[in-house]
Amino acid sequence: DGEVNELVWKCLGYRRGPDGAYDNTEVFPKWRDKYPDPPDVVGVQRVYTKEIDEPVLRANQALVNSIPMKYKGGIREHLGKVGFRGFKLEGLTPNKTRRAQCANWLLYYREALYGLTLEELIAQKQRNIEEENRRLREAGQSLRVATAAAPPGASPSAASPSTEAAAAPVKQQQP
Repeated sequence: DGEVNELVWKCLGYRRGPDGAYDNTEVFPKWRDKYPDPPDVVGVQRVYTKEIDEPVLRANQALVNSIPMKYKGGIREHLGKVGFRGFKLEGLTPNKTRRAQCANWLLYYREALYGLTLEELIAQKQRNIEEENRRLREAGQSLRVATAAAPPGASPSAASPSTEAAAAPVKQQQP
């Protein structure tokens, strides 16, 4: 569980300094605002009382919610090629579930985010919105409106947990 946390934190942009403290300057801005220190996303304590487990659950949910829909089935897609048929409910624990969710996020990170700067992710999101709006206009449906301006003080090399979080909130608008 600790190794999964460490790997997710590294991909999110947290860096451990020589003193053991974490530096969050490369963490994606909206994630950094919510989690200035790297959150436990698996539950290394394995204590499931509300006081202890609630922050772990919320951090894991935030991580999972940052995965765009087209990447949600990453584990099935990638491991299905080697015979993976899914999980059995028997013996499934919160930690196993959360590790699988982290693995899915890591696959999304590898496929969509690795090596891209914040500015590139914002531009990519804007292109995706424009393409979606083109399709919606052709179908006579509502358009998506979003601004893709970089947040103040954003680092050009910041890793992003999601291009969905890169821009301002998205809302529906009638044509």
